[in-house]
Amino acid sequence: MRPGRVGYATIWDGNAFVQCRRLPGREMRCEAAGATLQPSLSRVLTPERLARLATLGFVVDPSFGNPVRVFPAEIPTSRIAAHVLQVLTEVYDAKPARIELSTRWVADLPCPPRAGFSQNLAGSVNDAPAMRTTAIRACAFKPDAETPQVVSSAEGLFDLYGVTVAAEVQRLRLNSTQNVYVVFSAGIGYVQCGPETQPTAIYCEAQSAESWPALAAILTPSRIERLHKAGYADPGRAPNYSRSYPVDAFTDTAIAREILGILFDVYGYTGTTRLKITTE
Repeated sequence: MRPGRVGYATIWDGNAFVQCRRLPGREMRCEAAGATLQPSLSRVLTPERLARLATLGFVVDPSFGNPVRVFPAEIPTSRIAAHVLQVLTEVYDAKPARIELSTRWVADLPCPPRAGFSQNLAGSVNDAPAMRTTAIRACAFKPDAETPQVVSSAEGLFDLYGVTVAAEVQRLRLNSTQNVYVVFSAGIGYVQCGPETQPTAIYCEAQSAESWPALAAILTPSRIERLHKAGYADPGRAPNYSRSYPVDAFTDTAIAREILGILFDVYGYTGTTRLKITTE
């Protein structure tokens, strides 16, 4: 024991971790990595795997979004260790050969510093000097306006950005005689739009592998079929997939919903980074 300090053991593979510490009553409190501070884990922590975590006794703590289990003091450390390995391999797909272990003594504070949003092992208790500028020193984490929010559906993406995208579409429509445009970039893949006249429409292009070869790995036949079903023509007239939305047939909101649906379904954009909007 070290007065005023508490020991943490962190077991991890990549950014998937379980971190444990002894409580004053000798119980062992273990936290597993969560998607709140590590958005990329939303692809791993499916409803089925969250259910598996629950059967293993872990319940999500809303303070930081990490699943937590407290083991009674009488449970041997060896059993807890086996349970932790089961969580990592069965829920997080950790590979036994890659699993690492570290221990650290940290000041025994009610709310110790944690690795910050999207940092290495985000959400774990860590007072390393290199982490100080990004560490969370609060007792809970709440996403703010600058924090990307990961979604699991196109409708969820529309809930996040629908109003903003619709406002940009409206701007194009109201300035249909001007040289205006907007680009909605998901980091890999974009949809860009501008006004057309005679008749008035919103013309949009979805980025193709012809304009950026790296997209060849993203634009699978099924994803290209999604573009076709949305009315987008193959590259030819333009280097990208393209279509026009007549303003007398599509509202600004309907076009926004289509654009965000394409970003989600075709380019796999879930909000891990904030949607980048570029205008003239």
